[in-house]
Amino acid sequence: MSEAIKETLGGEYLQPPLVTPGGDDFHFYTIKKPSLKATMLGLGCNLTPGLHHPQMTFDESALMNGVNILYQAILKTYKTPPCR
Repeated sequence: MSEAIKETLGGEYLQPPLVTPGGDDFHFYTIKKPSLKATMLGLGCNLTPGLHHPQMTFDESALMNGVNILYQAILKTYKTPPCR
């Protein structure tokens, strides 16, 4: 994922990993099947007033960065040349 972030946005936008015990539902898949790998991607998108708040707003244009990062991560995972 870090390589995909660097290739998409540049290395200056890559933050160090934040390791947590997990709280998202997908975290539990890795407990039930430890061979699975999981990650969460946090995008800087000027989210206010907070995640899951009923009046939450964010810069929707940042979503395309997330799409492009995930696309690069998939290409790297499967070592497939980009679609043309």
